[in-house]
Amino acid sequence: MGSGMAFGLAVVSLTVLGVDLVRPATPPGLASGPAFYLLLFGTIGGLILAGVVTWRLLAPILSTYRRGGISVVTAFATVLPMLLCMVANQLAGRIGLVALAGIALLAALALGARARRVGAGA
Repeated sequence: MGSGMAFGLAVVSLTVLGVDLVRPATPPGLASGPAFYLLLFGTIGGLILAGVVTWRLLAPILSTYRRGGISVVTAFATVLPMLLCMVANQLAGRIGLVALAGIALLAALALGARARRVGAGA
């Protein structure tokens, strides 16, 4: 679950960085245009990818019900670490978002490698 959540956080933080780059300097009254769609589809994509990564890492579990349940829970649980994007953006701006994405991606890779080692030993 940790690897999936970290990967989803990396995708969402890069999405927020993209929105920050695309967004006009003077914000309009309502969210619209490419920034809105990038934020919408990037966030949904991050949640879906968090579930997909978890699904793939849980391949040694034969029960589709358990794999699916844990994958869905991971996708929804990714919403909580996504709040770190606001903190990183407020504290360090674009560099903070890049750093958060990098740290989350490294965490996802490390946890994924550990899960594969444990799964291969079982």
